[in-house]
This record gives sequence, structure tokens and C-alpha cells, in this order.
Amino acid sequence: LLQEIIFIGMSRRDRDEDYDASQRRGRPAGSQTPGQSSQHGFSKDDMDKMVSDATFYFLVADQKKSLIKRADLCKYCDLNKKPRDVQVDVINRAIQHLLKTFGIKVQESESKKGCYFLINQLQENQDDESLQHITWSEKENAQMGLTFTILGLIFMSNGKVSDDTLFKFLKLLGVFEEERGKKTGRAADQGGDPVDPDVSELFDGDTKKFVNDILVGRQHYLRRDRVQGPDPEVEAYEYSWGERAEFEVKKSDVLKMVCELYECEPRMFKEQYDKVKEAEGEDALDTE
Repeated sequence: LLQEIIFIGMSRRDRDEDYDASQRRGRPAGSQTPGQSSQHGFSKDDMDKMVSDATFYFLVADQKKSLIKRADLCKYCDLNKKPRDVQVDVINRAIQHLLKTFGIKVQESESKKGCYFLINQLQENQDDESLQHITWSEKENAQMGLTFTILGLIFMSNGKVSDDTLFKFLKLLGVFEEERGKKTGRAADQGGDPVDPDVSELFDGDTKKFVNDILVGRQHYLRRDRVQGPDPEVEAYEYSWGERAEFEVKKSDVLKMVCELYECEPRMFKEQYDKVKEAEGEDALDTE
């Protein structure tokens, strides 16, 4: 049904654009100049169908917030055997349609060419849930809440935190429990209080796996790099903001959240305050 709606919406929009263009040129709507009936050797309906297929694929593939690969899009939308210029035109038109119709920006990865993130550009009304464009389940709210909290910890820690610091922090939040008997290189490390089963279920029963497999490996909200730790026999890692977070999350929003928790002004955190102003402008932290 969604795919049909996309196709109908595109066809109607194109007819409206054709009408506006024909009025400006002084020709009757629907009249065509030679060659206008086809694009790249395909009929207009064929091109619209390919664009709607690509648009639909973008939306479906983004449901788990994984990187969307151009190669997969071409394969599943039957574009592989089409000329290169057709592939480029179809994908570019799908990208434009996503932004104009759905308020979704398609951002190509800087580290992995030919891969895309979908970034919501619509501003949500935080004061009235009935006016919000996206409704999240309890599990999605918990996962995004934890993601945002981790990003806040990293931002307030000069952009990087060790795995030791991160998981101690999650333990304090009551969402992580260290495996007992596992060598970690931490003196007098204890497992801590067990995590509430209902809380654990929100993160598929394993918060550490959620962080490393989902936030790092699949969604790219976090980046995880191997570093030299105090014990050479124990693997040590450092976490920083991932590429999706850099595109999607405003550092001003993170700093505002921290300031609300501490009931203070952003200027109290001078280093972070200066970084936000440099990246987002002088007005980014203005309070209404």
C-alpha cells in the first residue's frame, strides 16, 4: 500500500509540475515536445515506477537503521542491468522525493562510499505527543534514550570514553551487569546488582551486545576503536560518536539535556559550550 501511495503521489506531483511548466511556456497542459515522452529510452511511467521502487526500498531498508547500500538498492529494485546514468537519475530523484514528501534527508556515508543514512529533518513538538510525526514503542524509547545518554557521556568527556568508563556508567544506571568471573583487568571488579529482567528485555537481554552490535556495528551511532590498555593481556577499547550521530544528533541538544539534569546554564561547561557555538552558531543555545 505504501508503495502504491508513493507512486500515486509522485505521478500527481509530476502532473502538477508539468501543468505549471506548460503554463509558463504558454502550451496546453499535457502537450509534449519531441523526446519528452521518454527519458533515457524509458517511458515516463517506467521512470516513475523505478523511482517509487527506490523510494520504497529506502524507507523499508531504514527500519532497523542499518546502512543502506547502493548495490543492494540496485539489486532489489532491478536497476543492476540499467545504464549507469539511469541508476544515478533514479536514485537522485528518489532522494529528492524522500526529502520533499517525507522530510527525510539521504546522507551518503563519508567513510563508506555508496552507503547511505536516512536522517529525519522534521522538527518534533516535544510538548504535544499528538502533534509528533513519529510514535515510538516503549522499547524504542528506551533504546533511543540510552543511545542519547551515552552520546551525552561521550560529549561531556571530550569526545571519547574508555570501555571501562562506559560500562561502569551503564552499571550505575542499572542497565548493565558485568559477567562474574570474567577477567577484565579491573581491580576488585564486582558484578554489581542484577539488572531488572524487564529492563534487560528492552535491550534484548544483553546491554553490552546492544551497544557493540547495534549502536556500533549496525546503526553507527557509536564508533569503537581498539587502544592500548593498562594490561596488555586484556583487550581495551575507546568509544566516540559514530557517523550517524554526527549527522543526526545536535550537540546543542545534548548539552541542553545535561544542563537540565544539573540545573545550570550551558556556559558552565565552557569547553562544550564553545564547541557547540563553533559548530552550530551563536544562537544554538539560546533559551526561549
